[in-house]
Amino acid sequence: MRAERKTQSPSLNVKTLLVLALTALSTQAVAQEVVRVHNWADYIDPAVVQDFERETGIQVDYSTYTSAAQLENDLDSGERFDVIVPSDLQLERLIKENRLAPLDFRELPNRKEISRELLLRLNSRINADLYAVPYMWGTVGLVVHEREASRALKAPVPNSWSVLFDPSNVDKLRSCGVMLQNEPEHSLFLYLTYKGKNLKTSSARSINKAVREIRSLQLADSPQPFTAFVSQLADGKVCAAMAWNGLASLANENDELRFTIPQEGSLQFIDSLAIPGNASNVPAAYRFIDFMLKPENAVRNARASHFLPSLDLDRDGNRRLLPELAVPTQDERRRLYLGQPLSDDERRTIEAAWAEPGADHQD
Repeated sequence: MRAERKTQSPSLNVKTLLVLALTALSTQAVAQEVVRVHNWADYIDPAVVQDFERETGIQVDYSTYTSAAQLENDLDSGERFDVIVPSDLQLERLIKENRLAPLDFRELPNRKEISRELLLRLNSRINADLYAVPYMWGTVGLVVHEREASRALKAPVPNSWSVLFDPSNVDKLRSCGVMLQNEPEHSLFLYLTYKGKNLKTSSARSINKAVREIRSLQLADSPQPFTAFVSQLADGKVCAAMAWNGLASLANENDELRFTIPQEGSLQFIDSLAIPGNASNVPAAYRFIDFMLKPENAVRNARASHFLPSLDLDRDGNRRLLPELAVPTQDERRRLYLGQPLSDDERRTIEAAWAEPGADHQD
């Protein structure tokens, strides 16, 4: 009897181990979650994503886009995401179309770290702060290669949009490179700001006239991807341009570039984390968003992107975490404004005017 038991025992152990191993594999397969994140290109520290996966066991299916229009096209295609990063100009439309899920703040304990100023600005957009939490923010400003631009102008470079929009200045700067950010709406907002006007209150006739005036300047469009634009700035191939602050910061390796908020005023933008209404994994979306809002992760993402985190940078200690990033002064902040969302008719008018054949616009 004892011998018989000895011969059966190893067989039972092997079977038991096999069953346990298969059960473990099955459990692991069931437990493997995926969260689909769709974000702007070069807008996150990849190591932060890896840390999220390691800490939570949730796999991140991460994809990117390079323009607001591309994000909208991706959403219109029916593709489903769990987390997206719309700009402030997109929020009102997405909310009105019921394409964003209202947020449960109880699932976002790190929301308390966000700048109150940013939340108030989002709140001015039909309570957009109930549907989105600020992720990064920045400004559209004037970047110049001081030495080359002043040499071409034969004068100090003014802190004014006239550098890009006054034909006499553009003609002088063309030899060293003058460029617009490849964002038609931003260009129109700023051109009309320079003219003392407002895009939102402009008629279709006025919009078409403004586009013709911009394109008659024959300013080059910034190249895609963003890295190509940064390289041109860094290599001194462009001496004056409209640019997002993060791109200007990335290019300014040798401190030869000056980035300013022109005296006429300029655009601030807020890119926010939001959950689409058709998200497949809402619990994982909340975990991802809250992980991004942790101060240490927000700082890492800001350093990687060179844009400003949604942290309250006026709070003790937070500003010291990012000494390398240029935060607008209070005087500069007073000159900043959020662009007003445009109607579908206004957007179509701009798109048609910008795409009009025969206009002398350089690529």
